[in-house]
Amino acid sequence: MNETIKEKLNLLPDLPGSYQMKDKDGNIIYVGKAKNLKNRVRSYFHGAHNAKTTKLVSQIEDFSYIITSSELEALVLEINLIKQYNPKYNILLTDDKTYPYVALTNELHPRLIVTRSKRKKHEARFFGPYPSVNDARATIDLLNRIYPLRKCYHIPNKECLYYHMHQCLAPCINKNKIDYTEYKKKIISFLNGDAKDVLDKLNTDMQNASLNLEFERAIEIRDLIDSINKTILKQKISINDLTDRDYIAIYIDDDSISINIIITRLGNIVQNHQTILDIIDDGENESISYLYQYYELNQKPKEIAVIGINDLSMLKNILNINIIEAKIGKKKELLDMALYNAKFNLENKRNIYKNKVLKRLDTIEELGKILNIDSPNRIEAFDNSNLFGEYPVSAMVCYINGRPEPKEFRKYHIKTVKGPNDYESMKEVVYRRYFRLMMENAKMPNLIIMDGGEIQVHACLDILNSLNLNIPVCGIQKDSHHKATILFFNEKLINIDKNSKVFLLLADISQRVHDFAISFYRSNKAKGIFSSKLDGIEGLGEKRKELLLKKFINIENIKNASIDDLNKAGLPLNVAISVYNHFNNENE
Repeated sequence: MNETIKEKLNLLPDLPGSYQMKDKDGNIIYVGKAKNLKNRVRSYFHGAHNAKTTKLVSQIEDFSYIITSSELEALVLEINLIKQYNPKYNILLTDDKTYPYVALTNELHPRLIVTRSKRKKHEARFFGPYPSVNDARATIDLLNRIYPLRKCYHIPNKECLYYHMHQCLAPCINKNKIDYTEYKKKIISFLNGDAKDVLDKLNTDMQNASLNLEFERAIEIRDLIDSINKTILKQKISINDLTDRDYIAIYIDDDSISINIIITRLGNIVQNHQTILDIIDDGENESISYLYQYYELNQKPKEIAVIGINDLSMLKNILNINIIEAKIGKKKELLDMALYNAKFNLENKRNIYKNKVLKRLDTIEELGKILNIDSPNRIEAFDNSNLFGEYPVSAMVCYINGRPEPKEFRKYHIKTVKGPNDYESMKEVVYRRYFRLMMENAKMPNLIIMDGGEIQVHACLDILNSLNLNIPVCGIQKDSHHKATILFFNEKLINIDKNSKVFLLLADISQRVHDFAISFYRSNKAKGIFSSKLDGIEGLGEKRKELLLKKFINIENIKNASIDDLNKAGLPLNVAISVYNHFNNENE
């Protein structure tokens, strides 16, 4: 389990939602739902599992989640995301026929049916997918009791029991044209989540049945009410108008912008996009700018719903997308869900950052205690690199509050030292670094670290004394396994516990400054070898050598280049001829 996962696990909410497990490439490999995200997601990384789950966990490098207001919403969202991403560790029930829909047919005498296919969309209007086929059927049963649509597949020659129960208008015997417009309108409204009138009527019927001691009927009505409530909750996740729409929530506070975009296609949530930006100037303008760039790179929906921006006209003109109002109903609920996630994401990120900062501060404070110095908030570390004195370089890395600051890193060519002399090379670099900081009245480090032992530490101290600077200096010595487990400080060797945070910090500093120096050395060596092969060619100075290096990368490519290639690379024709002749004569 990596540090990213550890930090996120500590900040998971005790709320329902859908979670998405990701591999090292950021691909979603598993989608799940949870009544309690904290308990469910944490369970993957603790305790024993079966073989499949163990393999899944071994490939998880990160995870994300979307908070919902109920476990049922999380279930339907999980269904939609599985269909969208086909995660390899899910049971791939990705065909539409896997999930039940309610369909209101477009026949002359319409019916309500449960179907697992939406392929013939012109023949019916579809609502779903439903999390349970039983819920879908119960909803149809309820609607059939209230609205007198036909129930039979083929219209018979005589009326059936439903006609006598006043649950069918009997097109089989009613030869007059039947107008279903009002019934269809009410059914569509109900399936889109507007069930207030029906629920009020059912609650009244349930109370009357209970007062009349008709307890079985009261229980039946209660179960129907539960089924309706599940259907209404489901509608937050699946919008049944089949319109491609994005729900954009922007939460702006003093110094940050949190944007959450719930992406729906054909009425279903298929993705959740999250980002957090720092405010540089004006939060609303920067949010609009971000959305413009986002839709330059991503497919635009037919329309968007937005919360958190006042100037919607500017946004509409820039994006050239229809912006709808979402003040009531399912669209408002989805927009509220996006806003809740935006707020939570920002708070979560701050908590993660706060925890990381506190851990880093604890680590450097512990390092200060080991060395008996104040907490070294600014650390600068040095390392030299050369091969038998050729192409000698040095590098410096800087850590502030336990975190590397690449903008503060520095590279040095060794100018005054000839041959492999680590002591004098270190003295030159330390002098150049801290004499310059003195002249610029810049901030000095609280601790200097040498990637080496006694020799490098003494070289640094000699220069600091000559500059009248009192800065603690320690050296990182390696053990037989090349691990940074020993510190040389104040003429003493201090062993560092391999399981401590200080060891991890020192190992990171040592590896980073070493890699930085080696990378600089290799770059200089390549340039040096490259330049030496080009020495003596008339008209080819250092700038033109660099030009060739950028264009051809290595000597072999120059040898194989034609005069025309060299000329097109930027060399004058006479110089291109000289270079060509130089290598061709050499080949001969």
